[in-house]
Amino acid sequence: MSGPSIKDRRSSGKAGGTAIKLIFASLIVGAVFSFLGIGVREFWSGIFDNVRDVIGALGENIGEIALTLLTYLVIGAGIVIPIWLIARLLSNRK
Repeated sequence: MSGPSIKDRRSSGKAGGTAIKLIFASLIVGAVFSFLGIGVREFWSGIFDNVRDVIGALGENIGEIALTLLTYLVIGAGIVIPIWLIARLLSNRK
């Protein structure tokens, strides 16, 4: 089920209430950020810098994890595959 259409919400006065809430929230956030000396540009720049740093750190960690798994795979294959080949050759002789 879908809710009321945008036209219905606008005509019921809910859009006006939402606009007032958004204006009030914007005033409060603007006052707090102004008090802290943070502008819009600094805020979004900080957010994007942090996201970039997190993605970079994850990339480094994922690379380390992949290298570790590849190392385990090569070591395990060096043991498992010869044993499997010997077992297969011996089972074919029977």
